[in-house]
Parts: sequence; structure tokens; C-alpha cells
Amino acid sequence: MARIVGLGTLAMDVLVGVDRLPGRDGFAVVTSRAFLPGGSGTNVICQAARLGADCAFLGKVGDDALGAQILASLRSEGVDVSGMRTLAGGTSLSTTVVVDAAGDRFILLDLGDAFAAFTADEVDLAAIEAADVFYTDLAPRDAALAGVHAARRAGVPVVFGLETGLDTMRGLGVTTEDILDVAADAVIFLPCREGLADLAGSDDLEDGLRFLESRCHGVAVVTLGGDGVVAVAGGERIRIPGTPVAAVDTTGAGDAFAGALLASCYVDGLDLPDALRLANAVAADSCTRRGARSGPDRARLAEFSTQTTKE
Repeated sequence: MARIVGLGTLAMDVLVGVDRLPGRDGFAVVTSRAFLPGGSGTNVICQAARLGADCAFLGKVGDDALGAQILASLRSEGVDVSGMRTLAGGTSLSTTVVVDAAGDRFILLDLGDAFAAFTADEVDLAAIEAADVFYTDLAPRDAALAGVHAARRAGVPVVFGLETGLDTMRGLGVTTEDILDVAADAVIFLPCREGLADLAGSDDLEDGLRFLESRCHGVAVVTLGGDGVVAVAGGERIRIPGTPVAAVDTTGAGDAFAGALLASCYVDGLDLPDALRLANAVAADSCTRRGARSGPDRARLAEFSTQTTKE
């Protein structure tokens, strides 16, 4: 059985280059087109797999070309997709990013009908119950909560990544009560800054940390971009400074961090400070390359660590 099982967001990003962004009723010429796998949930699990973890992912795609590409991208990372489901005649979730030569862009989100059609009855509960850790970002809601409840019954640790603000989560049918319940008992809770500000009712980091200390029984981790990371656990705070890099693209850095934290805690067995340092390095390295799934494997991480140590 897989050591790490994930259930969460999955997508294919379609990057469309144009000569210029058109105005209303305008016209533009497509100069390039590329397909890149994305989705925060799959990004996290693929990063863990890249660092040597045995991983599986649970979710649903359509039987369209994008769905086939999503599955192929997971297989290419060594992720077990036997628990994935396919909706006949369905449309897979995707984002189309239209960008001009100056980097200006707009994004079109096509939710499709497959992703949200993943039901609680379709979740491979046996895979979750036999895992060493279960990761979720609580989407789609009913399937994710079924996974959380199965993990709790089996004594499997739950790691919860809150990847968006509460308005977006509500749009996905996830309530604040759902979030607080899962976060309270998660062994690791990883809220994004927007989500934390919404929960705490303040965008001040100190207010957010006090909120986490009062609500979370496990470890809560907040990434701070170039300023590193801070974790609260058992009444203590652990701060790890950022690793200076010439950032090219920060997309997916938080996902790379989460995947590396999973691998370092549940595969390498590192203590929390060392796990945070490793995950911080992985996230920093991911920022030196373009794409939402650009984090390193073990060899590249070792090379990156050697270079940053010399500097």
C-alpha cells in the first residue's frame, strides 16, 4: 500500500501565449500553447513522490484528453492512480492562462463536471486506512471528508492544506465549520496566508499565530515566502529563515513545501525543525524554475543545498 495518500484538487493548466491581450471585441494571435499539470493537491503529492515517497492519489477526471494528461502526469511521477475514477463523457477541471509577451495575463477556470462528481462512495477508503498519512485540501468536500473520517477511524494521521481563502472554499461547498474541525485534529495544518487571515479575522501574522495556538491540537505551519516559515506546536514557535534565491516563478512553492514536509516527516522521519528546513529548501529551489510543479528530486535538492551553503 502507498505510504502517503492524497485527495484534493487536480487540474491541467493550458498556457496560451498571445501577441497582445485583446480589449473588448478585440483580436489576438496565439503564439504558443503548452499543457502543464497543476492542481494544488496533485502538486503536493507529486513533490512527495519526487523525494522518494510511495504515494497514491484519489480523485476524478473526465474521459477527455485533459483527463488522460492528468493521469499520465501522475503516473510519470510514480504516483499510484488505481484509486482515480473517470466520468464517462465528462470534462476535466482545467485553467486556461492567456499571457502576452509582457507577462500580462488573464485566467479562465473551467470547473468541468468530473472533479466535483467524485463522491464519498467512490473513495478508496481501504487505501486511506492502510496509509501512513492522509493528505487533503478538503476538495471536493464530501469525498475529502469521507477520507478524513476513514483516516480518523483507522488512526491514520491527517495533514490538511488550506490552499485558498474562505470565500473560495464556500464556493466549493466547504464550510468554515468543516475547516475548523479538520484543522483542530490534523497532525499538521498548513493554511495559506489568505485562509489564515479569514479564519483569524485579521491579516496580522501575530493574530493568526495566536488563533492557531488556540485552535490546533497538532502542528500548524505558515509559510512566509522569502522570509521562511513559522510553526506553532505545543505552545512553542519554531522559525526557520528563508533561503535567498533569484526567484523566477513562485507558483506552486507552497505546494512544493507541503509535499517536502510530508516526505521529510513520514519517510525520512526527521524532527520538526529539520523537516521544516528541508521543506523550505525545496520550496526555494522550486522558485528558480517556471511551473507549478518545478520542485526538485533528491539529487537536485542536494545540488541546490550545496550551492546555497557555499554562497
